[in-house]
Parts: sequence; structure tokens; C-alpha cells
Amino acid sequence: MKLYDAQAANAKRVRIFIAEKGIEVPKVELELGKDTRASEFRKLNSLGEVPVLELDNGNVITDSIAICRYLDALFPDVPLMGRSPVEIGRIEMWSQRVYQELFLPIGLMVRHQLPLFADVIEQVPEFAAAQRRLMPKKWQWFDQELSDGRPFITGDTFTFADVQGMTALMLADIFDLAAPNDCVNAVYWSAKVRSRKSWEA
Repeated sequence: MKLYDAQAANAKRVRIFIAEKGIEVPKVELELGKDTRASEFRKLNSLGEVPVLELDNGNVITDSIAICRYLDALFPDVPLMGRSPVEIGRIEMWSQRVYQELFLPIGLMVRHQLPLFADVIEQVPEFAAAQRRLMPKKWQWFDQELSDGRPFITGDTFTFADVQGMTALMLADIFDLAAPNDCVNAVYWSAKVRSRKSWEA
């Protein structure tokens, strides 16, 4: 199999996941907005988006979360998405919450702000500004959720929910939207995940 990769937030999510799993997946590096919009690549993903995982049998999996689910099932030794029904449910719950509350507002801001997406959506600058204004409250919510002192998002163990959080954090860094210093629990979690080798993925 091979992973079609580029410098994009969703692709980073898969790179972090692969690094945490400790596996090797051959990569094809693409230039975002150029290679990803080319007709050859659109044969793999008609939306012109990365990441894309092409399997040896020719099957293709798009969407970063779908790719992570596939890799978690294929390489179960480090189960980032849980083993028991309770673990799977809790990790999925927190992954969705972190995606919706932290990653998505920044992602929507980016899509409505960067020229790269001008031909993909009808950009509304006021909407981008509104998403930026939301982020302090989003970090306050996250900070309160972590106020019980747990080191990772779902408890004592690093999971896919933390991968989701790291992806949001990386995007937040680029656009100067990181957790405010008074969100001490969020800042503590942020420092903890930044120290992991997968942060450099």
C-alpha cells in the first residue's frame, strides 16, 4: 500500500497516527493545490483531497479518519481506537467532540480564508472571522473537561482522541489560535503531546 500525502491538516492526522502505531507506510508526496487537483490524482479521489491510501489490490480509502480506522484494524498491536466496546465508544465520543469543538472551527476558518480554497467553496470572510472569535471559548471548554487531572483526553492512555487534538493544535499554531495560558489544563495537555515523537510526523 502507499499513502498519498501533502502538507495538509487531515494528512497530518494520518502521519501522527502512523508514527504512534510505529509502522511504516510508503508515501507519495504531493503539492497541495497543484498535484492534488490534477486529473490523475482525481482518479484516486474525485474531491482532489489528501490523504489517500491506495492498497496493493487497487482499493482506495480516502478520508483521514477512515484511513486511521483501517490501519488500526490492520495493525492491532497499538490499539489507538480501543479494544473493548466501552473503550471504543469512549474514544469515538471524545474524538468526535475534539474534532467538532477544536479542529472544525479552525478548519472552517481556513477554508473561508485561504486563497487555496477559493475555487472549492464560496468564501465568506465574516464567517472565517466568527470562527476565529469562537476559539477562546472552545479552549475554555476543553480546559474544563480536563480539570480532573487526567493526562490524556480519554484518561491515562494516549488514544486517537489525542491524535485529533494534536491535529487541531498544529493547525491552531499556524493561525495563532493556541490555547490561552490561563487554560492551564489545556496547556498542560498541549505540552505533553508536543513532547511525543509523533509531534514531528
